[in-house]
Amino acid sequence: MKRSIGSTFSDPPWFYVLGGACILVLVGLLVWLLATPGALQPTVVPSPTPTHVTMAATYKAWGLASLERGEYAQAVSDLGEAIRLDPRDAESHYYRARACFLLGDYQQALADLNQAVELRPDYAAAYYYRGATEAMLLLYGRAIADYTMALSLQPDFAEAYYQRGRAYFMEGEHAKAIADYDRALDLQPDRSDCLYDRALAHVALEEYAAAERDLTAALSGEPDWGDAHYWRGVVRFRRQEFDAALADLDRAVELMPEHAPSYHARGLTHRRLGHIEQAIADFERVLQLTDDPNLIAGARLQLEQMREEGK
Repeated sequence: MKRSIGSTFSDPPWFYVLGGACILVLVGLLVWLLATPGALQPTVVPSPTPTHVTMAATYKAWGLASLERGEYAQAVSDLGEAIRLDPRDAESHYYRARACFLLGDYQQALADLNQAVELRPDYAAAYYYRGATEAMLLLYGRAIADYTMALSLQPDFAEAYYQRGRAYFMEGEHAKAIADYDRALDLQPDRSDCLYDRALAHVALEEYAAAERDLTAALSGEPDWGDAHYWRGVVRFRRQEFDAALADLDRAVELMPEHAPSYHARGLTHRRLGHIEQAIADFERVLQLTDDPNLIAGARLQLEQMREEGK
């Protein structure tokens, strides 16, 4: 049956009743807020109790001991409990990040390092490790910014100079990389790794004499370093020092018998010295060892040319 106009006003629909109830609830809430001291103040996260701090310190000590022993998963667990008990401890976040980094969990490491530098904006080691984590994620620009921040806080931080140099190298800024390697070597003169990386930056800039000096210095400390022999052989080849290049590449092949680039470079050197049979053997070995399309194409081209010349 249809409602009459009169019944519409005497029997209000459900939404009028609901609307009136909402108004009453809102009025009541407003009265409570005005009458309750501090009700409108923001919620403050309470500081950890002394007991929590003591327990957190214990878990942190266990976590650091596990980290030192190489038990990284256990370190993550213990430091996670320390953080639960005392979330304001920047060191616990930092050391858990290091354990996560060593486990290859770079995203969690990054999250912890973000928290560490938020809690302690002057934490040079945390900025450094965040840079290292970003470099593993191929975020080289961000890594450079974090290494720079670490160096602003700790100007004699040799490892930060070295790693920033590597990030600059990956960004193609080879002159800046060399400048950072120079500074790292000023602080730690006997670093073979830094000498080697500086040599590669010199190679990228075609500064072969400087590259050879650095590789020779690196090999004086580590004479059985196959990669350094390989690169010094390449540098000497480019300087047309073919006999010296061959000696280095022989040593590289001896130390790295599965390293296709060493055979390829030695094949080129043998060819320049007129050792055709040895060159052919090296290029054929390249084809056996690698699926790198550039090395394969280069080896095939050399073989075709030598066979044509031998006809």
